[in-house]
Amino acid sequence: MEWETIQPDNRTGVLHTLAPFPIAVITTQSNAITANQVEYFTFRPLRLGVAIAYERFTHDLIKNEGEFVINVPTVDQIDAVRHCGAFSGRDGDKFEAGNIPTMPAQIVQSLCLSNFAAHIECRVCREVDFEERTWFIGDVVAARKRPGHTDTQALLCGRYEYRLPGEMVANRQ
Repeated sequence: MEWETIQPDNRTGVLHTLAPFPIAVITTQSNAITANQVEYFTFRPLRLGVAIAYERFTHDLIKNEGEFVINVPTVDQIDAVRHCGAFSGRDGDKFEAGNIPTMPAQIVQSLCLSNFAAHIECRVCREVDFEERTWFIGDVVAARKRPGHTDTQALLCGRYEYRLPGEMVANRQ
């Protein structure tokens, strides 16, 4: 069998070998940022993390507020996902500029995006710093979803496109 070598510094080449990542819009009390570095860290207790670059406005907001909401988009929210990834909260109210409706979270003080499919509220329990970003790991303190929403409707982020999860090919057991 032949193999194609990918140089370790070829980020695009290496990352393109992985499946698309979940994409979410992370909200604080006053801002939102699109992130495709969302991951679970533990199951009991359930802890989820988001990676936010140091230079992003949202980085310091999460650091100071100690909480965030992971808002799960579907294809219906692609415009909001793009807007929250392109418009900086330093330049003004991202929600107003993008006509993105919000609602209060159930437990934390961060806002939720009311037209998104699900909201997962987290309180930061750990921060792990790397060269370019911090992983904010949070205990899940509340969650809700629209009736009928499943993970197969959640938006994914490929290297150059948005996708939906593919077909199931086998059970894990």
